[in-house]
Amino acid sequence: MQPPPRKVRVTQELKHTHAEQMSRLHVKHQTECDLLEDLRSFSQKRAAVERDYAQALQKLANQYLKRDWPDSLREDQEDSRNMYCVWRAYLEGTVKVTQSRISACDNYKVQVADLAKTARLQKEQQLRKVTQGDATAFTSGNSCVNKM
Repeated sequence: MQPPPRKVRVTQELKHTHAEQMSRLHVKHQTECDLLEDLRSFSQKRAAVERDYAQALQKLANQYLKRDWPDSLREDQEDSRNMYCVWRAYLEGTVKVTQSRISACDNYKVQVADLAKTARLQKEQQLRKVTQGDATAFTSGNSCVNKM
């Protein structure tokens, strides 16, 4: 035979429930903030890696563009069948692509990293407001229960 259930005071149960809900809210908030921080950190590191790659590729292409070729290869510059012209066009295209890649990295970094930081700060501010409002509501609810 089981012992009879203990009678718990309503205010104690209310405090316990409130503490449990606040704990869950803080865990949820912390998880979301951690996710936003991971997103921000990842985007910054990715932008740095992409930028380094683009700069290295641009440096390589510029090195090959600076090479001097014999005049016999450059005589017919209008002819797209000339191997020299094709090679030069390829290198110039690579330089253009790397420049656009560098600017895309900067835009990516600004758009993602800064927005993630702003969102995290807004979430923290929102949690403070909710916590303050909840504390007020809990106090008034607790006083009503005590009056009963």
